[in-house]
Amino acid sequence: MDAVTNTDRPLVARAAIAFTGGKDSVLALHLVSHQFRSALTTPSNTPLPATLNPVVLVSFRPPGDSDFKAHKYEWVQLQAQALGIPLVIKYISADPTFEESYRRGIRQLAADHGVTKLVTGDIEDVGEGFMDRAVQATGVDLVRPLWKMPRPHVLRLLQSLNIVYVVTLTRLDKLPHPVSERLIGHVVNEEYLLEQFKWYDENYESLDLAKTVDWAGEFGEMHSMVRDCPLFHCQVIHSNGSTCVTESQFGSYMYLSPGELRVIPKQYTSI
Repeated sequence: MDAVTNTDRPLVARAAIAFTGGKDSVLALHLVSHQFRSALTTPSNTPLPATLNPVVLVSFRPPGDSDFKAHKYEWVQLQAQALGIPLVIKYISADPTFEESYRRGIRQLAADHGVTKLVTGDIEDVGEGFMDRAVQATGVDLVRPLWKMPRPHVLRLLQSLNIVYVVTLTRLDKLPHPVSERLIGHVVNEEYLLEQFKWYDENYESLDLAKTVDWAGEFGEMHSMVRDCPLFHCQVIHSNGSTCVTESQFGSYMYLSPGELRVIPKQYTSI
């Protein structure tokens, strides 16, 4: 596939990136971005989606002061600054339905930013077709670069593309306290993740975590935030963080309270 040059850019569709700041949305951004793809060399067996022009990041969030424990908005804002791409919030609620709330926000993205594509980091249909329905009658197509991608391939792509992330939240019914404590706040790759799974199964009642947990956390086992990637102009890191546990109607979770969030110079040249 030919790289997209600056002279080709007007022909590239304008896209919004559904952006959580986690590893999957950041990987999806890289795989479609004309800026990154012009410098990307991938193995011949790596299928690539159509090249797009990401013009806006969109954070779908509930109204009010509540914040996602896995994806702190302050962290997302710093990531957007590091990317140099505008970030907008679209508030979602049950008024009149969550689907219509998303649909309204997507139509606004099309009107305000001229986008015809919405890119997500979804790998599986955990929402039972929710996003497919949300884009209906909006004039915006759904693009899922990671769709059905084998999990080892996801993790190896992240590592080969130098997308560095930390785990920010785990489900304790899937990843019990001892192993969650070794994941929260840590930089994770395939090797480290499998080492922790093996450590737990050898030291506690075996749950065969490597087979029972989705390595990418697609079913909510774990969430992440990216601290560095090729498209960042600086790193976004946390310090003086702490590990917390919370209970909700959906279960028990361990999460990272990130403490101080700040940007620091990159250790290698950005694109």
